[in-house]
Amino acid sequence: MWWISYRGEGTHGVDNIGVFEDDGTPRKTHPLLLDPSPKAHPLHIARGFALVGDDLYCASAWRKDSHIARYHRRGDMFHFANVVVTTKHISAMVHPFDLELGDDGRLYVSSQDTNTVLAILPKTRKPAPVASHLRRSFPNGNFLPGTLVASSVGRLPEAGDRPPLDVPSPQGLRVVLDVHGRPRHSVRAIVVHRKHLYVAGEAGNVVKIYELNTGRLVARIKGKKLAKPVHLLLHGDTLYIGAAGTGSILACDIPKVAPRGKLKARVVIDGKLKAPSGFAIGPDGDLYVAERFDQRVRRFSINGKKKGTFIKGLPDMPVFLVHVPDRA
Repeated sequence: MWWISYRGEGTHGVDNIGVFEDDGTPRKTHPLLLDPSPKAHPLHIARGFALVGDDLYCASAWRKDSHIARYHRRGDMFHFANVVVTTKHISAMVHPFDLELGDDGRLYVSSQDTNTVLAILPKTRKPAPVASHLRRSFPNGNFLPGTLVASSVGRLPEAGDRPPLDVPSPQGLRVVLDVHGRPRHSVRAIVVHRKHLYVAGEAGNVVKIYELNTGRLVARIKGKKLAKPVHLLLHGDTLYIGAAGTGSILACDIPKVAPRGKLKARVVIDGKLKAPSGFAIGPDGDLYVAERFDQRVRRFSINGKKKGTFIKGLPDMPVFLVHVPDRA
């Protein structure tokens, strides 16, 4: 089946995860994944989510209530279990976009309004130590607790009274601010793979690769059509990249040895998408891509050939799209 998280903003936004059958039809019984009853835990602006066994971890991106919640499977729905971490525990986690649970037991969260990737110890709700590479490179630097990947501009509105040190690119993540000084283009999706962290640097038109244990930048993925990367998908040893700036999907084959230097992404879908957001590989091996503004999911062959619209008329703008085997 398919799970889709929505934009969830405004009066008619859907603050839940929609469920669709493999053929794209809405699930008849319980078409929403999370318990929608009035007594359920309020979720504001669902973003990235991760399924681990019978537990579902979900990012709530509302600036006034940024948190990561854990839901537990009960039948064919997930019910609120507990709040894993909030901004009260980790001050740098404001407006989270994506999350990953690493094999090391740490929770990794990309935070748009501080333009950082944070490492969190979920059992204690405390930040992991600041990346050792940052501490060595900037011994007098002040960093937000839990920082694994830092921003090139530390003085951001949500950074607090003691803004962290600027970490120049390429080590730091670039950011583009709007007229109010808030990040307009910043850190987005993240993927953990073979002790490395892959980060979609929307403002820098690049996917950066960091060592998970040190936070050191070791490689960068670029491409002619790689503009404003937002979503990432790891399938086997291939990383797929959604480039919102060109309406394209690119792919990069990850070296079996540790990635180093500059890697080049090839184009899979060339400019055929309007505001692409989440995407996934289906059970048939095809590529399914959600389009925000048209509120639909389109289908392509793995080589980028159009196969029509798969789901149309979604109730809200889609953000993350995941295919989950029925017995996952």
